[in-house]
Amino acid sequence: MDAILCRKDFDPQEHDIQLDRIEFIEEIEFDKISTLKTTQGIIVVAKIHRPEVENSEWTLALDAITDPGNLGTILRIADWYGIRTVICGEGSVDLYNSKVIQASMGSFLRVAVEYQNLYYYLKNKNVFAAVLDGQNIRSLPKQSGGVILIGNEADGISQDLLQSVRHTPITIPGGQKTESLNAAVATAICCERLLP
Repeated sequence: MDAILCRKDFDPQEHDIQLDRIEFIEEIEFDKISTLKTTQGIIVVAKIHRPEVENSEWTLALDAITDPGNLGTILRIADWYGIRTVICGEGSVDLYNSKVIQASMGSFLRVAVEYQNLYYYLKNKNVFAAVLDGQNIRSLPKQSGGVILIGNEADGISQDLLQSVRHTPITIPGGQKTESLNAAVATAICCERLLP
């Protein structure tokens, strides 16, 4: 951590932060630095941190997730379920987008994110692809490992990718009035249903 910048009205003792590490700045300066309209009054300046990619039973693969809030929430979900690596395909939002960082609630520090060509990454892997017309996820037993593939918010998983990678298509059954689930919500349900 290079610096901790706080508004003058921020109380560090309330958050158990050491006073000797804080630089208090005027509200007008703070507002110029922050990208948020409503803040908690604290900004941390730090070098970019990249967790090591770990081989584990489960990985998440994201096909062109463009919403920064979704990517951040998916990282938080991965962290919750002990998934240490998330692979982002072409067209995915940048990990260091401020909204991704905010939505991850610190999980970006513990979950490794790599940007790769999904076709090459998914080749010869046990892939579970979240689609609208797959097997009912409730009928599948818990799995010992694999890759959960989540598609773009508007278009789902690209047809080219689905046709070129061997996978098990899975569906989260639900009401007929909603077209689909949010990508992060679908990720959480898939993790809860598939992971032991």
